Amino acid sequence: MLNLFRSYNPYSVIVLFLVAIFLKLAILIHPEMAFAAGHSQVVWLKLAGFLQAFLGNSAFLITFFALVNLFGQAIFLNRIANRHHLYPRATYLPALSYILVTSLFKDWNYLSAELVSNWLVLAMLSAMLQLYSPTDVRKQIFNIGCFISLTAMLVCPNILFVLLLLVALGVLRPFKASEWMVGLLGIITPFYFLTGILYLTDHLALLRQMIVIGFKLPGRLQHPEIVGTAAGLLLLMLLAGIWYLNYFMSRMLFQNKKWWWVVVAAFLVSLLAGAFTVAKGYHQWMAMLVPASFIIANVWFEERKKWVTTIFFYLFVAVVIFAQWFPGIPERVPAPEREKKPASTASHKISLNINYNRIHTI
Repeated sequence: MLNLFRSYNPYSVIVLFLVAIFLKLAILIHPEMAFAAGHSQVVWLKLAGFLQAFLGNSAFLITFFALVNLFGQAIFLNRIANRHHLYPRATYLPALSYILVTSLFKDWNYLSAELVSNWLVLAMLSAMLQLYSPTDVRKQIFNIGCFISLTAMLVCPNILFVLLLLVALGVLRPFKASEWMVGLLGIITPFYFLTGILYLTDHLALLRQMIVIGFKLPGRLQHPEIVGTAAGLLLLMLLAGIWYLNYFMSRMLFQNKKWWWVVVAAFLVSLLAGAFTVAKGYHQWMAMLVPASFIIANVWFEERKKWVTTIFFYLFVAVVIFAQWFPGIPERVPAPEREKKPASTASHKISLNINYNRIHTI
């Protein structure tokens, strides 16, 4: 199976899509509506309401739309890897890694703000890896700042990607105060326009509602067999990917090494951002899956002992099937009851009138 993705054949894209449907078949059989992490995700509630109306309030279409987004993100991730020569040769193995990793937990396959924000995380990482180029550097830095702000509007803890921007500028660019100021300007600009729109519409209080960052230790795990197996495999694959990455780095150009340092830093920052979550479940950890997929993909490039990669691959598929189908029907998150709205904040709440009985808040 891995040989189908080791070549950069366009027909491999079709096979990859079929593999994605096979691995996520349990999700399609038991579809769900869009998820939201409480009422703090103001921008996402508006966007989710529009998407649900556009898709006819069909749980199957919404879940299939999420699957198509995951597949598109896998192709985008693969394009980033091949453009910057992160691996010895161009393949579809990075895309396969993303499909496999996102299939480990059911939460990562349903439509959510975290899933949509991964498009912005990918765009941000792609722009960061282009900072090594001497042309249009300030444009790229400004775009990176905008991507960070936009993903923070969807998922507030993602504002910590500002740390990643500082790391990328320090690793890939010589220090220039003007470039750092351009990055700060890019971060401020989307929030400036959002604040202006909310002020003109007399809903400025929504901005304060969006800024929610918490820290919560996991409580009692539902289905600890699934969580332990999936998390254990993910940790094993990450360790194996880091081991192979360390081996491949000895033969890389210095420029490629710098790119990988940024990818590893992205993993650490996204891991930190996932800890400051206000959501239940595992949605907040989705940003971590982008750099994790880059790291895990190193395992598939083992040339001397291909039986090792074959074992890892089929073990990964077996764990995905176990996680998706056991114990059967996924637990549904009940929609919250509609609360009575205080008279003093009536105008504030009207802007969030998006039929919460359809959008699951977690």
